[in-house]
Amino acid sequence: MSFTAKFLTISALLFGVNNSIACNPGEHHYVHFADSSDELSGAEAGKLGSWIVSLKKYPNHQIFLLVGYVKPAEKSEILAKRRAKWVKDFLVQMGEDSDGVVYGGTTVYSAEKVGNSGASPSALAIEFVPGCPNPCCTGPQEVQELARP
Repeated sequence: MSFTAKFLTISALLFGVNNSIACNPGEHHYVHFADSSDELSGAEAGKLGSWIVSLKKYPNHQIFLLVGYVKPAEKSEILAKRRAKWVKDFLVQMGEDSDGVVYGGTTVYSAEKVGNSGASPSALAIEFVPGCPNPCCTGPQEVQELARP
């Protein structure tokens, strides 16, 4: 299965879960890089580390989907990939499973689309989906695994 097909499958599963039930246990976080940097500042790395620690309330971590924002009319996909690699390496160092951290590509930053979300043209969005058990799981369930690339 190609990367694109895997990404679309994962996205469909994530969006399908979110739309099919009222409960959504997923969480998101934005990390902000300096305009031309592919490494987080100490302060931003600290915020990311604190967020990862806060996810320990979920006993099973299913997937982290990383999406880089790029500026309109610029070729910054390469920079977004380097940023995603830095964040993935950081997550793995914090104890997350490398296979559960997926790069979902880039999206063009638009203030109208992101509103007050905290995104910026040099941000990387991290969408986290916990496995069961979590507050949205009903009854005794085993950890559900998404198709991973």
